[in-house]
Amino acid sequence: MSEMAQRELPEGWTFKPIGEIVQPTRPRVSPAEKPDLPFLGMDHIEAQTMRLLGSVPASSMKSSAVHFQPGDVLYGRLRPYLNKVFQPTFEGLCSAEFIVFPETEELDNKYLQYFLNSSSFVRYATSLNSGDRPRVKFEQFSSHCIPLPPTVNDQKRIVAKIEELFSHIDAGVDELKKTQRLLKQYRQSVLKAAVTGELTKEWREENKDKLEPASELLNRVLVEKQKKAKGKYKEPEPLEEVPDIILPDTWQWVAIGQVFDVYVGATPSRKELKYWDGGINWVSSGEVAFCRIKKTKETITDDGLKNTSAELHPPGTVMLGMIGEGKTRGQAAILDIHAAHNQNTAAIVKCVDEMSSEYLYFYLMQQYEITRRRGSGNNQKALNKTRVQAIEFPLPSVQEQKEIVALAQEKLDSIERLESEISIFMKKAERNKQSFLSWSFQGKT
Repeated sequence: MSEMAQRELPEGWTFKPIGEIVQPTRPRVSPAEKPDLPFLGMDHIEAQTMRLLGSVPASSMKSSAVHFQPGDVLYGRLRPYLNKVFQPTFEGLCSAEFIVFPETEELDNKYLQYFLNSSSFVRYATSLNSGDRPRVKFEQFSSHCIPLPPTVNDQKRIVAKIEELFSHIDAGVDELKKTQRLLKQYRQSVLKAAVTGELTKEWREENKDKLEPASELLNRVLVEKQKKAKGKYKEPEPLEEVPDIILPDTWQWVAIGQVFDVYVGATPSRKELKYWDGGINWVSSGEVAFCRIKKTKETITDDGLKNTSAELHPPGTVMLGMIGEGKTRGQAAILDIHAAHNQNTAAIVKCVDEMSSEYLYFYLMQQYEITRRRGSGNNQKALNKTRVQAIEFPLPSVQEQKEIVALAQEKLDSIERLESEISIFMKKAERNKQSFLSWSFQGKT
């Protein structure tokens, strides 16, 4: 630590290397020796917040673990940028990915916990190593200095001020998180009202004499399908089972394959360089994430398109993720560009131009969890073309589809604006915390 930095501290404060004050001396033991104690892994500590998310019985673990005591500080050495620091109030075992600091006479461990949680220390620890899974060793930062006030009581006084402010900030953040949950519920209620006719109930009553019944629209779609098929028309499978939800009189439950054309994409050979980096947009499943697709990460050439079963689809095509145990399967997107796509996604193309892609998109958004459960397979759950075609779909008139989209979009835009504002406030709250920590360790509190 430079002399200039030392002169910036208040009178009586000093800088001391962490390794001169505290050493990670807690023993490693076999979980079989302490089977009744809780075990904490890296996943049990929330990043940034120093909060405990849970634990598992030590008896469920096999590898040796560190035996910690109440009041110790657990510092996550794996991926230090995650900033996983925790002070337990109980005895237990933890992963060797934690460096465990016992309390000493010279250092209040709450003070140490907040120092290790500070953004300046996180930046320093993160700079020590690189790679996908960087790990910090105690020896790497043992010489790093910590600013210390004259006495441990002064440390406790600073900790008390930090916790007082943090409690106010955390209370506000908890309210914001509660609002986030309410907005999420409200979004689902808007989408449900949209795709069951509740949202347009009054509008439908006012326009009932002008609306084309869904049965007539279905017939028009089938005529269009026959025209496009040019003598190779295959009757789409009707809906196998009508859902319990009762739709308005002018609506009808149909299968997606009855009113849309469904295509599964393909991937040009990666070995053929001439198939890639061309002028044709190519959508991968990771890009289908409840969004509008305006550009793609990869492109293919005309040769790449011609030498696969992939087809080029127009703007307004709805994409659906078909494979993945994460969030991908069941997610949807709308093309704002012409694009082909890979075999892990389905392209759902409207047969009648007046129909609304956005209405279908909203429906798939509302049905996300249900669509995911349609996947089959033992190892990796997946949808396929037949299963996508068989998805039930509430069909209103084209006029009502457009009215639904207009009303729903207005409400969804408001929700998105509020969520954005909440996100900004939450980031500001975290910045305020880090600013206060910085002041505290400069003796300015």
